[in-house]
Amino acid sequence: MEFDGLRLFVAVIEHGSIAGASRQLGLSPSLASRRIAALESRMGARLLLRTTRSLVATEAGQALFAWARGTVADWNRLNEEIGASQGRVSGLVRIATNDFAAAGYMPPIIAAFSLRHPDVSVSVSIALEPVRLLDGACDIAVHAGRRPDASLVGRRLYEYRRRLVASPAYLARHPAPGVPADLVRHLCLTHTVSEPTEWSFEAAGGTITTQPVRSHISCDSWTMLRELAIEGTGIARLSDTLVRRALAEGRLVELLPALRSVYADGDPPAMWVLFAHREMPLRARLFADHVVERLIALHRAQG
Repeated sequence: MEFDGLRLFVAVIEHGSIAGASRQLGLSPSLASRRIAALESRMGARLLLRTTRSLVATEAGQALFAWARGTVADWNRLNEEIGASQGRVSGLVRIATNDFAAAGYMPPIIAAFSLRHPDVSVSVSIALEPVRLLDGACDIAVHAGRRPDASLVGRRLYEYRRRLVASPAYLARHPAPGVPADLVRHLCLTHTVSEPTEWSFEAAGGTITTQPVRSHISCDSWTMLRELAIEGTGIARLSDTLVRRALAEGRLVELLPALRSVYADGDPPAMWVLFAHREMPLRARLFADHVVERLIALHRAQG
């Protein structure tokens, strides 16, 4: 039996579609469909039921998938181990991250990995919540923010600080807030997904204040929120990495610096590298280790 057909069949079941599997394996959907049809012909049984909205395995398909999934995984692992012993690693690594990470620091990290492993292809997906793509669309998520789902596997790299900021032009028109309660009188720039209606702050003694805010402009892009703040549109709460240069250049001013921006439960934001399963292909493990190493080095260099 042709192994490529089995590998395609497993990918189709895992993705829930022929289109998704064909993208992963670098095939056209029409070629993938023909190969599935050929596999069904060789097996003498219908393996998949297709409707306009879904694709599910038949009883025969479920039996084949239960056997083939382990066989394909073992073959891929063996193939990678042999290749690694010869100094070769190849295949596709799929990562998910947010808009700021994709533009701010992932390009040099990916470029360095590509130089080290030129036979490994990398696919990057930009998402509001990267961890949601670990349901089969991606292998690795670079996640910044709240503690993720406990069922995910990965590493917490470091905590980071968020700063409340506004431009000098905005502060010339609106007196700077002295306490969190003053924010109700300000124009706030909020993230559509992350804390769109309330911001929490921790005082030096550990007291946490959760303050409702009035969203003047909401956006699902962190970089756009920064630019809106620089333009004098309102007050934003953004990561230190995102606003460090603008603060140093005087384009933004930090507000309420004595307070620490936290989540309502007191948990600080942190950087994570996450994956859905402990068993990953060697190429994905190498990429994850590379991202961890580079992100920690970058954080230490920035102080």
